[in-house]
Amino acid sequence: MQQSTKHGWKRMGKLNTITLLGSSSGRNAGDAALIAAIMDGVDRACRRALTYDIPTLRPAYIRDHYPNRTRPVGMMPWHGALRMLGLPTARALMRADAVIIFDAVLFDRALFNPLFNFLSSIYLLLPLASRRGIPIIGYNVGVGPVHTPAGRRMLKAVADRMTFITVRDQDSLDLLQEVGTTNPRIRLAADAALNAPSLPPVDVDAIFQAAGIEWDQPRLGINVNRYLDTWASANRTSMGPEAFLNIFAEALAGFHQEVSVPMVFVTTQHHDLEITEALRRRLPPTIHTALIDNRQHDHAAIKGVLRHLDLLCGMRLHSLILASAELTPVVGITYQPKVAYYFRELGLSDRTLSFDDFTADNLRRHLLRGWHDRAELSAALKARIPVLQAKAARSAELVAALDQGDETFAARWSQFESP
Repeated sequence: MQQSTKHGWKRMGKLNTITLLGSSSGRNAGDAALIAAIMDGVDRACRRALTYDIPTLRPAYIRDHYPNRTRPVGMMPWHGALRMLGLPTARALMRADAVIIFDAVLFDRALFNPLFNFLSSIYLLLPLASRRGIPIIGYNVGVGPVHTPAGRRMLKAVADRMTFITVRDQDSLDLLQEVGTTNPRIRLAADAALNAPSLPPVDVDAIFQAAGIEWDQPRLGINVNRYLDTWASANRTSMGPEAFLNIFAEALAGFHQEVSVPMVFVTTQHHDLEITEALRRRLPPTIHTALIDNRQHDHAAIKGVLRHLDLLCGMRLHSLILASAELTPVVGITYQPKVAYYFRELGLSDRTLSFDDFTADNLRRHLLRGWHDRAELSAALKARIPVLQAKAARSAELVAALDQGDETFAARWSQFESP
């Protein structure tokens, strides 16, 4: 039995197969953590194991890392696809009992390039699901940036088709309202990766030993992002990679003169390894450094490693989310607005450094302030993270309510706090 609604459709009856639409190559530890957290949360809320179809560039990765619960859907040209846009994803949508859109894929940069942009592909594909009465769920999504008229129209159309939407931050909620969506079922939640699994300490200790890190010594964590070339070419910053690396290295050397601790470089995206290694090479030999690379360690291992740092200075959003979820004190470098948005959700807006203020002296002082305020930062996270984790988990409860029928969903939705 199916029931139509003004904003999308709802299928009545049990959910067995869910198609997950988002970034799923496995190259990004944050994206991998999101997939694990969503599947774990939905299965727990539904009280049984579901099957998940996941369109991906790397089917072997999905098959190996999420065995017995997933069916990878190829997105390469030889699969008949231009990434998400193609027959494989279309088939996965049409055979699903529900569709979940996750991560921050609703933006309009390179809008008409399906090799880079997912918004236009989702815009074209979603009618295949909604016309068949298949619920479409925006699950703790990050929305934007959206700057073009075409992007705004597509975002509104996608939002209007969804059964319900939960967003990970207030700015995403504001943007959906700004583009004029008529969907009344939109609520503020939090990032799903806050509830991702983590490796136990005994296994983290083995990783530290292999990297030459002593278990009982304090350590500073560093996470950097390779996309500075892109920002410079797009005139988002006048700073090129060499200037960035020199500023960062000078700041770390200055920090080490005052706080002599080892520095652990943690990558959460395969592409960041090169710039991470370049930064390590610029540091004086007196600074002991180690590298934990997400090409060698999965998202649960990375999250476990981040738990055992004394402070993380991060650029990648999910390095900061995974660390703070483990109550590790964090300070950020705002390479994109979403980093500032997250620190606002934490109540720590003054703990990020923007590129407008990115000098060696400012970064050194940013690090020193974070290091000396670790107890204060930890206390703030202990108060705030459980609240955000509970908000993130409520999206899974809403999926389970859909599984239980229309009346259950309506009752559960009414209990969700208003935006």
